[in-house]
Amino acid sequence: MRRIIEHSHGHPLKNQKILSPNEYSCAACSQGKLIIRPSFTKVISESPIFLERIHGDICGPIHPPCGPFRYFMILIDASTRWSHVCLLSTRNVAFARLLAQIIRLRAQFPDYPIKTIRLDNAGEFTSQTFIDYCMSVGINIEHPVAHTHTHTQNGLAESFIKRLQLIARPLLMKTKLPTSAWGHAIMHAAALVRIRPTTYHEYSPSQLVLGKQPNISHLRIFGCAVYVPIAPTQRTKMGPQRRLGVYVGFDSPSIIRYLEPLTGDVFTARFADCHFNESVFPSLGREKSIPEERREISWKTSTMTHLDPRTNQCELEPLKRYILNKKSPKRHILNKKPLKIHILNEKPLKRHRYLKIVRSQ
Repeated sequence: MRRIIEHSHGHPLKNQKILSPNEYSCAACSQGKLIIRPSFTKVISESPIFLERIHGDICGPIHPPCGPFRYFMILIDASTRWSHVCLLSTRNVAFARLLAQIIRLRAQFPDYPIKTIRLDNAGEFTSQTFIDYCMSVGINIEHPVAHTHTHTQNGLAESFIKRLQLIARPLLMKTKLPTSAWGHAIMHAAALVRIRPTTYHEYSPSQLVLGKQPNISHLRIFGCAVYVPIAPTQRTKMGPQRRLGVYVGFDSPSIIRYLEPLTGDVFTARFADCHFNESVFPSLGREKSIPEERREISWKTSTMTHLDPRTNQCELEPLKRYILNKKSPKRHILNKKPLKIHILNEKPLKRHRYLKIVRSQ
């Protein structure tokens, strides 16, 4: 109201001093307005040591679910912005996934101990078992948030979740995949963030952690068509050697993940054995736009008979071959008696002895 009076005329209070909201208290405004302001105790400079402080949070539930998954959990390092993302079916498995990642980090980077993990006050992070384990390995657990739904003091994790969503949504919109494929888009977005420099560092988180530039030669457009080799037990000599798939990310520079278009199942394949078509984006399920399967040629059709007309001679040919084979003078070679094979292999037989052996049969 104060701004309306100041920028208009005709109101009796225009020439009088109007108090600002900070100079008086209004119960109706306090109850009806809620503006989330930044905390005044922000950290000015981030920790220069890797894994000294890790932020974590869970996003979800997300509808529709991506298979059995309805949540995803993120862990991000405050120094290098290194991140880890995993999908969760329920919030109950978050405790086990977090412990598994802590053990993995302690094994991969023994020179960089984890000192602090900052989480919110969610129930899966406040269990006594989790606190006892962290205390036994020297990890300090911080729950600075006074209320469960207050996220301002865990802003690094919240901003990272928002960033993943901003990348994953356009990835799904570009392709023909359904919204239920958000899990694959989130994992691919997390992989892209790890190899991209941030505003805080000149280098990417992957380069800061591993000490070498990331290899991006295996990157392809999310959701594009990929032709993967068919298993040797399922392919034939003259049949197709590759089948169509939907590219949804990679596990390593040499291993990709793809979806089976008909079932939506996830499989892996070697990058070197695959062919990509980044201008085509297949959809899941059998649709009318998908061409029908190739039919086998029937050689008995009337359209092919003029090329090789059937005669009486072709029917007598098998009988003729059978008679010739039965009258052949060399049929004694097929006899498995050791005596005759021994005589034939020992030395050449004379003509009269050869005839004598044949007649004895």
